[in-house]
Amino acid sequence: MENPFKFGMVVRGSDFCDREKEMTDLIQIINSGMSVTLISPRRYGKTSLIINLLDRLEGYKKVYIDLMSVVSLNSFLEKYSTEILNSAGGLKKFINKLNRMIKISGKISLDIGNLKLEIDVDPNAVDDVEKIIELPSKIDGKFVIVIDEFQEVMNVTEIDLISILRKKFQFFQNTVFIFSGSKSSIMREIFANPSKPFYRFSQIYELQNLGEESKKFIMDKFRSSGVEIEDETFEKIYEITKGHAYYLQALSYHLWFLVREKKKAEVSDVYGALKKVIFGEKAAFESLWDDLTPNQKKVLKILSRDLSPYSARLSAGSVNRALESLKKIDLVDKNGEFRITDPIFKAWLRSYE
Repeated sequence: MENPFKFGMVVRGSDFCDREKEMTDLIQIINSGMSVTLISPRRYGKTSLIINLLDRLEGYKKVYIDLMSVVSLNSFLEKYSTEILNSAGGLKKFINKLNRMIKISGKISLDIGNLKLEIDVDPNAVDDVEKIIELPSKIDGKFVIVIDEFQEVMNVTEIDLISILRKKFQFFQNTVFIFSGSKSSIMREIFANPSKPFYRFSQIYELQNLGEESKKFIMDKFRSSGVEIEDETFEKIYEITKGHAYYLQALSYHLWFLVREKKKAEVSDVYGALKKVIFGEKAAFESLWDDLTPNQKKVLKILSRDLSPYSARLSAGSVNRALESLKKIDLVDKNGEFRITDPIFKAWLRSYE
C-alpha cells in the first residue's frame, strides 16, 4: 500500500491536515475585504494552507505568484503580469489587446511558442512600472492575489519596488492580497516596522504549530492504511515535532514504513523513525552549522538542552548579540523564553552530546 503521509510538497484535499480555525479566520478576513500577511517559521505549511484556502474561496479571480526565482525588476514584472493574465483567462486571450491595456515606452511581447511574457522596461521609467502593476484594475472581476515569498522583492535593487507596490496596491478596487514568505524575520520587518511602506497595509496573521486537529489526522491516516496506533505513540510524535507541520508528516511517513509489516506503531518505533528524519536533514544541518559563529553555536547548544542562553560561558552582551543574529536567520524565536524554532535541528544538536 502507498504511504499515506506526504511531506516536502504542497498537499491538498485529504492529504492536507485541516487547519480549520486558520481557514475560517482567513476566509472571514478576505471576504471582509482585508488583505492579510501570513508569518511563521519555515516549513509550517503556509503554501499548502494558501492553496487549500484558494480552493475554498468563491467569487474571485485567484492569482498565485511565487517570487522565489525573482532577481530583477523585469523578472518580477513578467511573473506578476503572467499570473494575473492567466487567472483572467490565459495569455492567448489577451494577445491582441495587451499593448492597448498597458501603454508603456518599454517593451511587452508574448513568446507564442512558450506562451511567456517578455518585458523590458527601463527602471528609471517609473510610469511604465506603475502601469504594469495596475494591470488587475484593468480587468473586470474581484481578485485575490497571493504573493508568496514576498520578501524576495528585496532582491530588486534597480528601483524602490516595495514603495511602488504599496503606492499602487492601496488604490486597487475589489482586490485582496495575501502575502507570505519563508523568512519570517524579514516579513516582520516589512509589515510590522512603522518606518516601512507596508506597515498596517494588511492584517498580520501568525501561523502557529498544528494543534489538536493533527491527532485525528495522523491516527486516521495510520488506521485507514491498516496500521494500528495508540494514543501514547501519537503523543510521542507530537512531543518530538512540537506540532511542526512538515516534521509531523515526515516523522509519520518514516514511522509508517518501519511498522507497515507488523501493522502496529509503538512508542519505541518512533525513535527509529526519528533517526531517519535526522539523517535526511543531516547535510542541511551541517551546512547551516558550519556557517555559524562560535558564540552562536554555544548559545544554540545551551538552548538545545532547554537551559537559559545566559547560562553559557559568555558575557551577557555576547549572548544578546548571538540571539539577535540567530533571530534574524529564523533559528531562534522568543515566546516568553528563547527557543530553537526547528525541533529536528534541536534533536540533531542534542544527538551530538
